Amino acid sequence: MTGLSALANAANLDDLSRQLDPLDFMAGWNKHEPSLWKEPRTDFKPMVWRWEAAKAGLDAAGRLIDAEQAERRNLFMVNPIEGNHYATLRTLVSAYQMLLPGEKARTHRHSPNALRLVLDVADNCYTIVDGVRIDMEPGDVLLTPGMSWHGHGNEGSAPGYWIDFLDVPLVQLLEPMFLDLWEGLQAAADNTRDSPYVFSMADMQAQLAQAAPDAFGRLRIRLDAPSMPTTALFMEKLAGGVSGQRLRSTENQIFAVVSGSGESRIGDACLSWSRGDVFVAPGWHALQHRPAEDAMLFCVSDLPVHAKLGFHRLRVED
Repeated sequence: MTGLSALANAANLDDLSRQLDPLDFMAGWNKHEPSLWKEPRTDFKPMVWRWEAAKAGLDAAGRLIDAEQAERRNLFMVNPIEGNHYATLRTLVSAYQMLLPGEKARTHRHSPNALRLVLDVADNCYTIVDGVRIDMEPGDVLLTPGMSWHGHGNEGSAPGYWIDFLDVPLVQLLEPMFLDLWEGLQAAADNTRDSPYVFSMADMQAQLAQAAPDAFGRLRIRLDAPSMPTTALFMEKLAGGVSGQRLRSTENQIFAVVSGSGESRIGDACLSWSRGDVFVAPGWHALQHRPAEDAMLFCVSDLPVHAKLGFHRLRVED
């Protein structure tokens, strides 16, 4: 019999599978593992990364490698699951970054959207986005939309430290990755903090002071960032000793501790945190914050992706 005739006249299911394999078909009744399941599941783990350790590592790197050699001197927060060497969560990655006095991190641009939360900087540490210089201040949230030229400089007397957040893992999954490099640092045609890419701590605190709790009792604001289509950005204020509701959501969330200390119960894990630490809540892990003192958390979430595709679910757990 010809190949097609033999296939059509397979004697039994085992015979059919043997003939389908070299044609790169897989019988739906004989899958190696399910392709559908009743609720979301993920291999990514609740994790916390310590600012104290990151700073020590960055300070050591400052002695051992310069910004030109590294493109960016940063420490990525890698979720310790099998086969993962980069991502913090399925769709998001975060890193601590440092720039020494006198250094410049050359300008580049890329498909992924990026933003940073400034931890500690002295005067004259800045970023240049599409030719506009923005001087950094502690607590700033600074945006770098996809394919915007951006680079950094430090003309101050002390190192600058911040936390980067990017949707690189999402872009890698979808595969429309592009990267362009600039020779050196793009010159600044203007110098201003009056930009839709800048959210100052003073402005965010003022908004929080006037905000009302949401339907789940959270006192938080969402930053108005239409240039960041894949991420939602929140600044949340927690009252010391007051535990929030335990919420389960499909979104992936990265939290950076702006101030205060406490712990968060995420799934079966209980993670302690303090100022500068970063911790993550993978999708569908029930989450509850338990601040030991008044605290502020900055959250980067892939909520817009879930909402746009109709996948988002949020519910209160007992």
